[in-house]
Amino acid sequence: MIEVIVCKATNDYHAEHLILNEGTTLHELITKVFKMNAETVKVGVYGKLKELSYTLKDKDRVEFYEDIVTSPKIARKKRKL
Repeated sequence: MIEVIVCKATNDYHAEHLILNEGTTLHELITKVFKMNAETVKVGVYGKLKELSYTLKDKDRVEFYEDIVTSPKIARKKRKL
């Protein structure tokens, strides 16, 4: 068994600890545990995008990424107004 930390890009950036079987891939985590479409999700480990065939290791931090809708620079300017 391995333990991984999963961070989703939601409003609260909640981290979730999961216990998984050794040999679990990112694809299995996305499709079987989170019931999501693996083809539409951007996911990485410790800030680096990974292939869906990546085998998770103990203490990996899995991160789900959202698409950037607007430039952070433009968003900051709009908030100041």
